Amino acid sequence: MKLVAWIIRIVLFALLFVLALRNTADASLRLFFDAVWRAPLILILLAAFGLGIVAALAAVAPALMRQRIEMGRLQRALGEARSQSAEGPRDQQAAASGVPYNVVGPKV
Repeated sequence: MKLVAWIIRIVLFALLFVLALRNTADASLRLFFDAVWRAPLILILLAAFGLGIVAALAAVAPALMRQRIEMGRLQRALGEARSQSAEGPRDQQAAASGVPYNVVGPKV
């Protein structure tokens, strides 16, 4: 399965590389306030793709931070609950039965 994934990646890279080589003609991008950016078409496409990635990460970042904070809080609460449950019932069971907690075998 890893071989298939690598083959797909190599083919995709080759196709994009050929696309970049074939689109080296200058293109004009008209911006706001009558500004014009003249660059190779592939460079303009790459810049648009990069801006899309940055916009997507900026949109997702607040939710990811909230999830990480919540995960840390829940892990601390779980650790506290485990430490409390580990201390309490073992002492009560050992005292009530008169048998140590870790002894294996039938109770006589």
